[in-house]
Amino acid sequence: MNERIAKLWRKQRVRKRLTRALGVLGSLILLIGIPWLVWRGPYTLDREYLDREELAKGSAALVSGLRTALVAMLAAIGAGVALVYTARTYRLTRRGQITDRFNKALERLGSEHEYVRIGGVLNLEQIVQDAPEQAAPDAARVLVHFIRNRAPKAQHSRRKRLACMRSGDNTSLPVEPAADVQAALTALTSDVMRLHADPRVVVLDLHGLHLAGAMLPSVDLTDTHLEGVDLSGADLNGATLAMANLNTARLTSANLIDVDLTCTELEQADLRGADLRLAKWDNTRLLGANLSEASGLPANLHELAHIDDRTALPAYLQSQEEGQRWRLRCLRRVSSATPPPEPSPPVSAPGHIQGT
Repeated sequence: MNERIAKLWRKQRVRKRLTRALGVLGSLILLIGIPWLVWRGPYTLDREYLDREELAKGSAALVSGLRTALVAMLAAIGAGVALVYTARTYRLTRRGQITDRFNKALERLGSEHEYVRIGGVLNLEQIVQDAPEQAAPDAARVLVHFIRNRAPKAQHSRRKRLACMRSGDNTSLPVEPAADVQAALTALTSDVMRLHADPRVVVLDLHGLHLAGAMLPSVDLTDTHLEGVDLSGADLNGATLAMANLNTARLTSANLIDVDLTCTELEQADLRGADLRLAKWDNTRLLGANLSEASGLPANLHELAHIDDRTALPAYLQSQEEGQRWRLRCLRRVSSATPPPEPSPPVSAPGHIQGT
């Protein structure tokens, strides 16, 4: 995912550089090339057919030619200025069209019908494809608020579930997101959206939401706020969660194959039953996390990630941890119980008899 985003960044930079280079080249041709061709072009291109003496006699023709050249040069400059204003007018018109399309998409997102809301999400995604630099930041903000408004709140503890039942709210949480919420998640985590929506300006904050069963394969969730989110049973195969905040999140039975967990915060997260094969562990914080039934954990997890006594590990990793701790305790006991070696008696010189 990071490689694809880097390629998109490189393409954008190359495109901007080409546009600037073409603009500079056109300005040079307009301001330098055309006057030079009018003034020195005949002497350079047709110098074999020109007679210097005859040219010196034709003063009137020279004056009229100079006037014609100046008029042509002024006309060329005027055409260039008109071209610049035409391009500016085109950009303003296109920006106005994007704004109108954006407003219509917002109206659809507020509809009572689910299929109309899905159409609004798709319209926003198409607008971002057409004008990413203009529409991506605003579209990302709108989609974040839309998801937070449509998705239910997560209920992790039994106390919260009992409180909902006592208050009369007996509706069970869905096992997968609604169609419009899933469409918004897909659009929000797309490569184009994540590329042009600067995370320093647009914060992807989905904390505390119930997003169980979400389909998010190969998405980029770098440096996002997902603390307390419920992603149980979600498909995050190949996703990038580097530097994301997933503290107290619920990821039970989630598909986390080949997921990037570099510097990810997973303190007190519930990862029971999660498939973590080929996951990238580098400075991952698993303090107090529950991985008791997770599969695909590396044998040297304690060397790759940060764990403590509260971290619940599978049985095979617990036995390795306990065995290693037992060996360390035995080594410490042996080193502390072994008496220091006694000094060896002095060696007498040859032919010398002690006591004499």
